[in-house]
Amino acid sequence: MRILGGILLGSMLLSAGPALADDDASELKALKARLRQLEQKMEVQARKEEALAARQSAMQNTRMAAKAPVPFDPCASGKLCYKGVTFTFGGWVDLTGIYRSRNLASDSGSIYNFIPFQQSKNYNTGESRFTARQTRFSVLAEANATETIHVAGYGELDFEGAAQTANSVATNSFNPRLRQASIEIDRNDLGLHVLAGQSWSLNTPSKAGIDPRGADTPGVIDFELVPGFLGARQPGLRVWQDIGPEFKLAVSAENPQTSFFGGNTPLIGTPALGPQGVLNPNLLVNLTGPGGSFFNSLNNVSLNHVPDVTVKGAWDPRLGPYKLHVEAWALYRDFYDRFNFANHDVNTVSFGGHLSAEIVPKTLEVQASASYGSLGRFTATPFPDATVRQDGSIQPLPITAFLVGSVWHTTPELDLYAYAGLEKTKATFSNVGTVPFGYGNPLYNNLGCNIENSPAATCNGNTSEVRQYTVGFYDTIFKGSYGTIKAGAQYSYTQRFAFEGVGGAPKTDDHIVMTQIRYYPF
Repeated sequence: MRILGGILLGSMLLSAGPALADDDASELKALKARLRQLEQKMEVQARKEEALAARQSAMQNTRMAAKAPVPFDPCASGKLCYKGVTFTFGGWVDLTGIYRSRNLASDSGSIYNFIPFQQSKNYNTGESRFTARQTRFSVLAEANATETIHVAGYGELDFEGAAQTANSVATNSFNPRLRQASIEIDRNDLGLHVLAGQSWSLNTPSKAGIDPRGADTPGVIDFELVPGFLGARQPGLRVWQDIGPEFKLAVSAENPQTSFFGGNTPLIGTPALGPQGVLNPNLLVNLTGPGGSFFNSLNNVSLNHVPDVTVKGAWDPRLGPYKLHVEAWALYRDFYDRFNFANHDVNTVSFGGHLSAEIVPKTLEVQASASYGSLGRFTATPFPDATVRQDGSIQPLPITAFLVGSVWHTTPELDLYAYAGLEKTKATFSNVGTVPFGYGNPLYNNLGCNIENSPAATCNGNTSEVRQYTVGFYDTIFKGSYGTIKAGAQYSYTQRFAFEGVGGAPKTDDHIVMTQIRYYPF
């Protein structure tokens, strides 16, 4: 700026010529004043141009920052963190008390299909038992592989495993049992999710969306849950897609197994002639085999050659303060065996749905489920999946299941709950002459079901239906930085009905009271 002023002053002096020597000092001062004015105007303009450039640069940087993803720092959440991976621990320490009117020698609630008839000595003997085997531990590890890919690994175990050496006599040494172990990969920008490993089956109801770790199980103490609730945990592969903010669609391929009913000895009739004329088809039908390799040899596994395939849609509409979750699913299964030098298989499709809602926000919740199809091994009863004809061909058992329940959060510390559920099937059988086969055959012998200590062959007692009514509560006793301690109690009344046979249709029931103290350290 000073150089430019000097050039202007020199040019003005040259243009003035020799006459400048005759001018007085006042004219020279006027020229210098004009020069200073020009310099000031040029400085003001330069400052304006610099300020405008700075504003434009700041605006450009702001736009670039808005477009750039915000870096995720998993260790800033306050959770346990190692090398960018956060770990969330869960679970509880549990003591459950069981008091029932029928003795089942069980460390959980009723195995509903085995509530004894009067034929058994256990019908008239109650049971009292304590167990800590519902104690559970879980860990969730999460990390962002990239700006758009989220990875999570989840593991969960309890102590409901029982090897041949497990007992309640001396050491109560029961085994840890794998409940879940899976990896989930989420592509957040595409709304695409993939899960591989062992988790709840896709037809198990979720609390929201397609959540493999958030099964909407009845909130009861009974480890067998409630009839009408379908649930299995098994290995498989699952893929689901977010379709907008409210709807999700999923498909899974899961490990198959079939629970067969092979037949009973009939009261009347004689076997037909030939290699197929047997009273018990299991003698000649290859349905299952003893476990090998890493299976327990005392536990049979079924023959299967096609995975279970499930398709499911879930809808979580936005209704202001109210929460609503609706889902529907269809399950494809294939049952398979070999008999008399030939293979047999049959395809089945089952379907069902589930609804959960908040009637009063954060106060009253309700849920309902319904399903139909060949679902025996998924049921709480449990029912068989299929039975066998004399020629080895397979007859699937149709199951109808319903469940309704509610939870009332009366205070922040006290929850009350009530559930009712049923599971039932149809008689599925065939006869060869007077020789009965199948499940629920009216020629089966039920004469001894109501006579204590009668021979086992005199009480086939194929279960036709199981019903249960359950009420209970959970109360938060202490809650603080050390964790939470809860206590609860529940009562359930369960009825078991059998199909009509020779000697009638036996039925039985069970009254169960359960108590629980549970410590949540996490």
